[in-house]
Amino acid sequence: MSITAGRTAALTDPARLAAVRRYEILDSPADGQFDSVAAAAAAVCGTPIATVSIVDADRVWFAAAKGLNGVTQVGTEAGLCASAFCADGPYVVNDAAIDPRTLDHPLVRGELGLRFYAAAPIITRDGHHLGTVTAIDAMPRELSEGQRAVLGHLADQVAQHLELRLATITAVRAERQLRDDAERRAAAATELAERMRTAAAAHATRPHPENCQLGGATPCTAPAELKLADSWGDSAWGCNNHIEEAIINVRSVFIADEELGGLAAFLHR
Repeated sequence: MSITAGRTAALTDPARLAAVRRYEILDSPADGQFDSVAAAAAAVCGTPIATVSIVDADRVWFAAAKGLNGVTQVGTEAGLCASAFCADGPYVVNDAAIDPRTLDHPLVRGELGLRFYAAAPIITRDGHHLGTVTAIDAMPRELSEGQRAVLGHLADQVAQHLELRLATITAVRAERQLRDDAERRAAAATELAERMRTAAAAHATRPHPENCQLGGATPCTAPAELKLADSWGDSAWGCNNHIEEAIINVRSVFIADEELGGLAAFLHR
């Protein structure tokens, strides 16, 4: 596979793009942590420009961009971020004007006049390449092994921060789901209590057993308040506690209507 074909495959790889999406970072508000990483990359490499980029299928989005005021994303032309993100280690271009990888790149030939470019890939724990931490200059320069190593450490910090972000998002959503479930249960309980009060008032004037019939093997001596029925035609009177327990735990159980009739009345019409 050619370098260009490999880059294209990496850009559009469904598993990689799914990894990009799971962190919900694209187009999110500025994150001070990423700004600090970009500032550190610029300081370590001695460049006026540094970025933390996330590579989408058709764009390179900047989670942080020092020295590129107002620029939030660039294209995926080969040679710079769209090539560097799929590297296994630091990707360095000392002079983009003469490097065959970057000769025709718009950021090299255009107004920015990029000459120096150094990037370390941001790689997730499960091996997906998300983007880069990058240092950029309009002047050619060299990068020491120490500077390359620090750039790699900064990319690792971004990957770790993304994992913390994902864990936080997951925890917040789980807490919200638990709260919503509790609210739904409370609303259902309130509705059931109201139905039981209404039905009990209607049943109070009807002949019925004195004690609850729903105690099972252990007879229940509580007063019978309501009559339950099910779709099979079975019915029984119960106290409020056993009625509520049966409604919650037994399918197709319902409070018998005011006439205490139903299918039996229909069959004997």
